[in-house]
Amino acid sequence: MILKRGVKIQLIAFALITIIGVTIVSVNYIGIGRGVLGREYTAYVDLTDSGGVFTNAEVTYRGTPVGRVGPIQLTRDGIKVKLVLERGKRIPREGTAAVVANRSAVGEQYIDLQPSRNTGPYLDQGDPYTIPRQLTKLPVSTAELLRNVDNLVSSVNPQHLGTIVDELDKAFSGSATDLQKILDDTDRLLQTADRSFPDTKELLDNSRTVLDTQRSQGANIRGFAANLNELSTSLRKDDPALRSTIDATPGAVTQANGLINDLAPTLPVLLANMTTTGQVIASRKAGLRSLLILYPVAVAGAFTVTPGDGTQHLGLALNIDHPAPCTKGYEDVKRRWPQFTDRKAPRLDVGCKEPKQGPAAVRGSRNVPQEALAPLPKVPPGATEGAGFPSGGAGVSAKQQDAKSEAKGAETKSGDDGENTAAAPADSIYVPLSSNSVELAGYDPSTGAVYGPDGKRYGMGRTGGQQRLLGDASWKMLLFGPLAK
Repeated sequence: MILKRGVKIQLIAFALITIIGVTIVSVNYIGIGRGVLGREYTAYVDLTDSGGVFTNAEVTYRGTPVGRVGPIQLTRDGIKVKLVLERGKRIPREGTAAVVANRSAVGEQYIDLQPSRNTGPYLDQGDPYTIPRQLTKLPVSTAELLRNVDNLVSSVNPQHLGTIVDELDKAFSGSATDLQKILDDTDRLLQTADRSFPDTKELLDNSRTVLDTQRSQGANIRGFAANLNELSTSLRKDDPALRSTIDATPGAVTQANGLINDLAPTLPVLLANMTTTGQVIASRKAGLRSLLILYPVAVAGAFTVTPGDGTQHLGLALNIDHPAPCTKGYEDVKRRWPQFTDRKAPRLDVGCKEPKQGPAAVRGSRNVPQEALAPLPKVPPGATEGAGFPSGGAGVSAKQQDAKSEAKGAETKSGDDGENTAAAPADSIYVPLSSNSVELAGYDPSTGAVYGPDGKRYGMGRTGGQQRLLGDASWKMLLFGPLAK
């Protein structure tokens, strides 16, 4: 029978596929030719007993298959098991334990390699390595297991066991529904825990950082606890005093509230006036500093005049022409003798040309401190009625004050003959103003009257309203007011 060409090609292809498949199965699963191809290396395990392991049993590394058990050889005091392992599986050489384990109660045995480190050297490096006997573990033998079970059963009293069974029957009788709910809830709990496993794992990993921080801060935590203990002890000892303080606090608060209410009409006026005084003092710091420095010296010098011996010691020292007057810069100015008393316009284009801090004319304008040239203090914006209260004092209401001001203004207007010669009371403001301030041209301390550029006379009071009249110059009333009595 002659085969067609197509059939021959199909048979040849089928034969090639069969050969390739058998080769792959033989190499990968049976292990034929692995040593020739260099895909295997060997290691050994020193055991006192086989533990049921057999040739061609599986070898795992952290639960993953990595090879097979080779021939088992007897030694003088045990056995030596050969392990045929696949290359590419980097198994640490030192610290790796070999455990003969059972897949199940009646299953086959296998060898599981359990490392204690992740770094080299590895088993596939150098000569074949033998895992020492102290790093091996064997399963419990079946005979020993049966003997232990027999001993356990023999130790149980049948009567006591019957009592336990009867009590368990009473305990669980009629609770099938509850037990079913517990099992269902447990199942849901396990499912929830499984879904939360990544978060739980991350929490456990991060907890190490927290614990390390607490361990490093252990001394500080102990110190804090000790200090807290001392504080608690002090509070416990001072408990009566604390209680008395707490009991007295409401009364003190009530008294403080009453004091504030009593001071409410006048305290803002005082504080506002003190603000103006503080501004004046701040702009005159240099002069006040000099005064405070020279005052003790002057007081100490007074005792040299009256030393207490019943006499006064006085002396006179003339410092004429000391320091000398400044002449530099006045060369082209014609000298004016004292006998010449006629009016003459002063020359404003000349001045002292001596350097600053020179010995001549030390009290000249060129040595004026910069602080003295500072502008006068400004009254806070919006203050249109003096120190925050209506004119006439805190005891007069705004409505009463307005009525009083209108009445006095009308009286003054009716008696004014165009020259304003009548003196007004010192505590009244009798000229209606359309602006917030008045430009002053003069002041009479005997009557307390001030004059404007238009020749009109204004009465200055002592109980407020100065800001409305004088504007930024109202602070001067603090100095001029006591003179107008």
